[in-house]
Amino acid sequence: MNLCIDIGSTNIKTGVFKKKKLVEHRKFKKGLYKELDDILSSHKIKSIILCSVRKRNARLINHLKKLGHFIELTAETLLPIKNKYGTPETLGKDRLASAVGAYMRKPNFYHLMINTGTCITMDIINDKGEYLGGNISPGMNLRIKAMHDYTANLPIVDPINPDVDFGYNTVTALQNGAVMGTILEVEAFISRMKAKYPLINTNLTGGYAEFLAKYLNSKIFVRPYLVLEGLNEILLHNAE
Repeated sequence: MNLCIDIGSTNIKTGVFKKKKLVEHRKFKKGLYKELDDILSSHKIKSIILCSVRKRNARLINHLKKLGHFIELTAETLLPIKNKYGTPETLGKDRLASAVGAYMRKPNFYHLMINTGTCITMDIINDKGEYLGGNISPGMNLRIKAMHDYTANLPIVDPINPDVDFGYNTVTALQNGAVMGTILEVEAFISRMKAKYPLINTNLTGGYAEFLAKYLNSKIFVRPYLVLEGLNEILLHNAE
């Protein structure tokens, strides 16, 4: 079995795969070593891949190397797609993994991958399996925090859509600015890409994927485990 580990800015996600089938997934903020012990006691893990957007953790990497065949996803890792990004060493590895996950599920099509985490990333892979790049903007919580941190009187609010076109008090104004602003930004980019690539598939993932999906008018595929699926595909590719 394969173990895929995705360490994001806020959360840690793990997935255990039997070939291409996800048999277990977890999401947590801390306690990775305890979670690893529990996973290893429940599954016969042979191969492990690590994807992290945080500072490189040499202790963790050395630990994982002792547990089975190990791959750290880097700019040099062999991929089943082509990375056309101008600075591959600076590309977020979760963005690369999501591109692999989307394309390998449905090859020979354009794909738009939208990850709604701490930041919102919107990335494109073409029908030849070439990752072209994408955009990064603040996520909903980051927008709310920035408005609080860089003003004198604006409070922290929950990222809840008040279901109105404009706020009727400061709380709903902030919520609408962060939530509706995100929805309109994502919707506009989807529309722009569909105009350019009519057969493009839109894959929505990340912590707010299901929340945003309720408000988007465009046809999308909600893929909550897209990054983990991509990591597993990379493991399988390297095993071959």
